[in-house]
Amino acid sequence: MPRRSILAISAAVLLCASAALSGAALASPAGGVKGEPQPDHKPFRITSTSTAGGIALDANGVVVAYAVTGTHSKIVVCGINNGGRKCSFQTDIATPDGGTLSPFEVTGVFVPSADHITVLQNTCCDTAADGDTVLYTSTDNGKVFGAPVRVGNIGVEAAVLVGSDIVFTSGDVSGTHVESIPVAASGPPPSTATLTSSQAVDVGIGDDHGAVLAGLDLLTTDYTTHIYYASAGANFNADSSYKEIATFKHEQLLGVSGDAVLTRQTTGKMRALLRFCTSTACGAPHQVPGPNHAGPNAFGIAQDPAGVTHIFSDGGYERPLYALIDLSTSRGTHWSSLDLGNGINSTSFAAALDNRGAGMVLGSTPAWAYPVLVPQAVSFAVKSSSIKKGRSTVGSGHVSPAFPGLAVALQVERSGLWYTVATEHESSSGAFSFKIKGSKAGTFSYRAVASDRAGYFLYGYSRTRALTVTG
Repeated sequence: MPRRSILAISAAVLLCASAALSGAALASPAGGVKGEPQPDHKPFRITSTSTAGGIALDANGVVVAYAVTGTHSKIVVCGINNGGRKCSFQTDIATPDGGTLSPFEVTGVFVPSADHITVLQNTCCDTAADGDTVLYTSTDNGKVFGAPVRVGNIGVEAAVLVGSDIVFTSGDVSGTHVESIPVAASGPPPSTATLTSSQAVDVGIGDDHGAVLAGLDLLTTDYTTHIYYASAGANFNADSSYKEIATFKHEQLLGVSGDAVLTRQTTGKMRALLRFCTSTACGAPHQVPGPNHAGPNAFGIAQDPAGVTHIFSDGGYERPLYALIDLSTSRGTHWSSLDLGNGINSTSFAAALDNRGAGMVLGSTPAWAYPVLVPQAVSFAVKSSSIKKGRSTVGSGHVSPAFPGLAVALQVERSGLWYTVATEHESSSGAFSFKIKGSKAGTFSYRAVASDRAGYFLYGYSRTRALTVTG
């Protein structure tokens, strides 16, 4: 049986572009560098816990929340600044008396406004009148959380922020349900919606511009995925708000985000399939590129605020060290691929991405952080390949995508190391140019390097260009 993938994608707080670009570092430190380093691109472990956590963007980077199960259950909230590799703050939230935490429930974390962090977690077995799903709220950016608020009995297997409401879903023996609560809820709603009277194996939920796209799969003789849609402004706690718009036989649900649904075939080639849905139907499937997905993969899906859909897969046995790959596409036709590092220890992935597709993926078993940084393509050419000593030529190019004002370094190679000899800044179109003077005779290798920005984008390296200086 394929490995279960539980996904909880929180709504992203868009990051200010001017803040992202201010103070950009030079493209290399003092002294020479070897090769094309990407120092901010390595994954790192956050904790040894093995539960499925949640992640959301905030003004400084990301906020992560995860459960520590066992006798002394607690929820840990951790802030990770852009470019950081450990918690900038950590707050432990004690569960209500008598409540324990399950490793099978997702911890939902949301940042609905500045300094406001909300955590949603299902506890177990304390028989409280208002349920064992609990909402915790901080208004000082996670330093202190207020008293827990019980909001009902629907579990938390997938959750999303829709406007100022948290909508979440789960399945149990009584059926598969959806609940919606305000971020400042004072108790459970008077009713919740039931999608089906059957218990789902996997569930997913997405915010489609204020509408809710919900998915579940049922296991009879084989998997069948069912997709439901509730229009923006509807009562998300009412059964009548949800219309079943699609059914996919022989497909397991892997995740839902925005208007996108990710499934995997359970017969034939076992391919991962991506579909985009409207209020009435889901479109034709797009095969996720890459090798056969029959191995023990973990998957995640996140649609960023610009509408680009990202699929995260560890590749199973088919990639070295279970490499975690970010496959991104606008509408399922043209795909880009980015290797995020070794994902072998994760059984699920959640992501928080900004409108450029930058942010972080959260793995599990234990919790690992995988920075997602935007690649930069740098073109570079030297106007004259040969000049006389004392003369000058121009080296110029473009950076794509353009980040106006970002530093671009001109580097020259000496004995296998690259040294920065000049720095300019991108224009509004991403263009840059350098005046290169032939100070001494010889043949020299130059390249242009666009600066990275911690938490946003990678260094961009151009191809090497040769310049010969004659005496």
